[in-house]
Amino acid sequence: MTKMPGITGKILRVNLFDQNIQVEDTPPDIVKKYLGARGFGIYYLNKEVDPAVDPLGPENKLIFMNGTLAGSLIPGNNKINLTFKSPLTNTYSFSLCGGHWGPELKFAGYDGLIIEGKSEKPVYLWIDDESVELRPAEQLWGNIISECDQNIKKELGGDTQIQIAAIGPAGENLNKMSCITSGIHREFGRGGCGAVMGSKNLKAIAIRGTQDICFHDANRMRKLVKRFYGQLKASPKIQVRRNYGTPEMVKDINERGLWCTRNFSEGFFEDGFKLEGPQMRRDIVVGDASCFGCPVACGKRSYVVTEKYGPIRIEGPEFETIGLLGPNCGVGDWEHILKATKICDDYGFDTMNAGGCVALTMECFEKGIIGLKDTDGVELRFGNGEALVKVLEMMAQRQGIGDILAEGIKYASEKFGAPELGMHSKGQGLAVYDPRGMKGMGLTYATSTKGAHHMMATTMGPEIVQNNRLETKGKADLVRNQQLSMCIADSIAICSTLRAGMNLQDLVDGFNAVTGLNMDEQSFNQTAERIINLERLYNGTLGFSRKDDTLPKRFLKEPMIKGESAGETVDLDTMLDEYYDAMGWTDDGLPTQEKLAELQLI
Repeated sequence: MTKMPGITGKILRVNLFDQNIQVEDTPPDIVKKYLGARGFGIYYLNKEVDPAVDPLGPENKLIFMNGTLAGSLIPGNNKINLTFKSPLTNTYSFSLCGGHWGPELKFAGYDGLIIEGKSEKPVYLWIDDESVELRPAEQLWGNIISECDQNIKKELGGDTQIQIAAIGPAGENLNKMSCITSGIHREFGRGGCGAVMGSKNLKAIAIRGTQDICFHDANRMRKLVKRFYGQLKASPKIQVRRNYGTPEMVKDINERGLWCTRNFSEGFFEDGFKLEGPQMRRDIVVGDASCFGCPVACGKRSYVVTEKYGPIRIEGPEFETIGLLGPNCGVGDWEHILKATKICDDYGFDTMNAGGCVALTMECFEKGIIGLKDTDGVELRFGNGEALVKVLEMMAQRQGIGDILAEGIKYASEKFGAPELGMHSKGQGLAVYDPRGMKGMGLTYATSTKGAHHMMATTMGPEIVQNNRLETKGKADLVRNQQLSMCIADSIAICSTLRAGMNLQDLVDGFNAVTGLNMDEQSFNQTAERIINLERLYNGTLGFSRKDDTLPKRFLKEPMIKGESAGETVDLDTMLDEYYDAMGWTDDGLPTQEKLAELQLI
């Protein structure tokens, strides 16, 4: 067994087909070469999962990998990464989840968990330190997320320490935007990993861990933690995020005219002021929530009593959820946004792709492309909150038009005969930022290996602070640098929010105190570059290239109609040329042989 500070030296592998459970050594050189989490994930996927496999076939794998900082004292060390081939985009994909499930896996003694094969009948996995077993789950099949969590804990003796990651009915029904939900309120969110888990007849993974973790220099780590907490407390951005959560961004993004509105046909939502962070705090927030080892507590517990739906209690909604289920569907009241969020949370599917699907359908309905016969009699018009709720329920159950929408935005838009109205890249729905008002985000969406995803390169802050969001020049370098930064955070598995109070050198210092590897900023960046290039290579094997690094025609050809971003379109080709050059890739967007050699990938 590989034994070094910061890792347990063990990977748990579970084959659902023959119920074979094995413990393997963590490869000895993997930490320095891939850091952890996201890096470990692409290492194993590239090594073990043929890019040509059916994402919903037994050959696909669920590769859960912890970061090297998981379970340490370093603040925000709670992210665990899941890597898989996506049924939504047919690309490489990964998803990060906060909360407590990842650290619990580390405390159980494992750096990672690899799930392969398919069970004949529904099962759940129970990891209790070294004791690992598969248990029948027929009695859980059909449970919504909270019911599954409650029922498994009851069956296992009622220990509230047990951490559970589960799929809901959406994952069971192979909804291609379904999630895996941890602790009821945290998700492995995008790309359809819940459908992959459902295709394997795996309902849940329950973990209880009691083991210690070894660190290289505990005294050095304690001193760093004291410094980091001081920096976080002094950061204005962190304090705003602590007070209002991610919805603190609503005002800035809406007033700058780039908030998704009515299927991205506009960039300013007239009722947006009702949904701003401080207003949300006054109207619906009743408490704060924090992930393991995080002092920020950016999660917001919300509660409303509605006339139509009765009391609704959720955690959130987050900024992206508010935008895509709210303004993108023309809906501006908490009653319907919270009810829509709860449906997605209960049934286990991604609020962002779901909101994009409903907005697409509303625009098609309003333009007469589809009618009441297609929507099962639902008046799917922008602003109709009851219709939003109804169609989400249909998506959760794959009923009527919901069966089409459960396949994702790309499929649905083509099925409706309106592919130009599907706001996605590579099949993944866009986040809330309209790229006409934030050009770096447009380049991020287009080049993301897992389809449109704002967290591949968080250009939002720099573009606003530098007041150059409408400029094309310089965005290639910005996206590249932000991709490296996010890849590092994802691989050591620290929450990206904490980068507002901890810089790259802080992350290097924390990593070295935990592992004793004495890496520096340059080696961190080179490792991130290696990971990103390997991800790109995996997609390249599937035929993805420049032709797929694109955006909907709406952003390329149709100027924003009003607001601070009025008149803007996206000059994507210019940015792609500069970006590929900055990355050391060919004009077709693939890593050159020189770049692969430099990164020791050949």
